[in-house]
Amino acid sequence: MKKRVLLTYSPAIVDKPITYDLIKKYDIVINILQAKIFPEEEGQLIIELEHKEEARLLEGIEYLEDVGVKVKILEKSIIFDRELCIDCGVCTGICKSGALTMDPKNWELEVNDSKCVLCEMCIIVCPVKALSLEG
Repeated sequence: MKKRVLLTYSPAIVDKPITYDLIKKYDIVINILQAKIFPEEEGQLIIELEHKEEARLLEGIEYLEDVGVKVKILEKSIIFDRELCIDCGVCTGICKSGALTMDPKNWELEVNDSKCVLCEMCIIVCPVKALSLEG
């Protein structure tokens, strides 16, 4: 079972080993998709949490909330309409996560959902609205 979450840390806890504790105490595998953490400032992480048991994931999320981390479960996804796409590549220039790339063989847009951090910038820049938000 996997869940993609946005974690927001207050400046008071940004220097605590919270993700370490999440891994060690709850045996949760984490994959950091995006991170913005600076000393004495609010920090944000978009991470994927994985454990074979959903109950264990929920315990880990509860732990995060108990230590003061704001948790937002990201249940949305980007929808790609191949019929509308003109393969212009505009979205690839804005996609910092690498979820949108151009296939070098046939110059067609490729979408890798597992890399998407749901920033929604691709939706804004797509001139033909081939990308939209679901969820």
